[in-house]
Amino acid sequence: MNKTNHIAFDLGASSGRMILGEFQNSVIHLKEIYRFANTPVEMNGILYWDFPKLYQEMKNGMKMLANENIYINSLSVDTWGVDYGYLDQNGDLLILPRNYRNEEKEKYEKEIYQYISKEELFKETGVFPTTINSIVQIYADLKRYPWLREAATTILFMPDLFNYFLSKEKATNYSIASTSGLLDKNHDWSKKIINTLNFPKHWFEQEIENIKVLGKIKSSEIKEEVYENTKVITSAGHDTAASLLATNDDSVFLSCGTWSIMGIKINEPITNKKAFELELTNEGTVDGKTKLLKNINGLWILQELQRYWSDNGVMYSYEELVNKAKQSSYNKTFDVDHKKFINKCNMYTTIKSDFIERGESPPRDVGDFVRVVINSLAEKYTEVINDLEELTKEKLKNIHMVGGGIQNELLCEFTAKKTQRNIKTGPIEASAFGNILSQLVALNLIEYKEIPKIISNSVDIKQFSKMGR
Repeated sequence: MNKTNHIAFDLGASSGRMILGEFQNSVIHLKEIYRFANTPVEMNGILYWDFPKLYQEMKNGMKMLANENIYINSLSVDTWGVDYGYLDQNGDLLILPRNYRNEEKEKYEKEIYQYISKEELFKETGVFPTTINSIVQIYADLKRYPWLREAATTILFMPDLFNYFLSKEKATNYSIASTSGLLDKNHDWSKKIINTLNFPKHWFEQEIENIKVLGKIKSSEIKEEVYENTKVITSAGHDTAASLLATNDDSVFLSCGTWSIMGIKINEPITNKKAFELELTNEGTVDGKTKLLKNINGLWILQELQRYWSDNGVMYSYEELVNKAKQSSYNKTFDVDHKKFINKCNMYTTIKSDFIERGESPPRDVGDFVRVVINSLAEKYTEVINDLEELTKEKLKNIHMVGGGIQNELLCEFTAKKTQRNIKTGPIEASAFGNILSQLVALNLIEYKEIPKIISNSVDIKQFSKMGR
């Protein structure tokens, strides 16, 4: 079989990467071409994504790869969920996309529940209502910028926005749209939500796509011969949906990054009272099914601690932090999902204050702080897997962990011991791997049933026993 080459743009909440995926003989080889920071910008009290800078970084990476003179068959973009941008009638970006951690929107959230209750929202959409949901942000936008009703003709979620500027084709990807709280359980725009909240109907007229080849990259965007016939594909638009392609369907999946996403793959959304009480959410998969999951505040906490120590003159590597945690004997925990740890804050003082407020002795040194974060994440994972078992009445025996967080073997070990489940890990670059897999499906180069074999051929899988290594 001839080798084909595909680009995965994998954008997380703190960094972006351009990955080259080479596919031949049922093996995918990934090569990182370019990495860039994704740093939100605060202006006038509002936190924005620097979309033009991110787009330029993507083009910088493509120009760098062009020097290798490799024919590129296709590319696709996956990003974090819920955020979006507005286009005007000329196809221009109206305002910078807002960051989901932007606190300004929170003052409008309670108004929404005067029109429709949280439980009604959950029954309609399958998405548990939280302050980061797209509907909260859109409602806040219309309050703050009423002129958007007329000025904006289209709303596109982040991967769809990047795809549009590359191909000039508008599309709404199911996996990313399913994070918004705007879709009903039939995978279509919810007329009930749109009408109840008085959102402009013309923003939500596009068909929802699972996988689609949008067209070729426009030469006006990237003037390099190797991209003359490169196809832009909408497929695994949401990074979690992409990473799920690289996991076993019979295991609990746990994607570890800035957020930890834990759940199971199911055929139909579960929106009963119990699922609502457990604050679970239903989102879309690349193949049009459902992943029942819990969004857990993840390594963001550790990243913010790392930032705190850096600002105070000491830059610890991730490896150094984990080694210090191994030397600590501090084994207390805190609720990583408490609102105080989700918004941007001084994470060091916030954690310390949380323990003091609860009448407990706080962590003292760097190792204590890192260990308490890892231990608290493992504790939360245990809670979530127990909730999933209670809801589904099924025994969930194994966990498949993917993403950058699996490089933290202490987290993997703690998770195996706390949950009392055997764990396998890999790939690290799960979202990029799934992004490439979805492109191969879109181009009819593989079928879904071939994916387990490709993963087995391509990925180094590690095992962590619930009894310890």
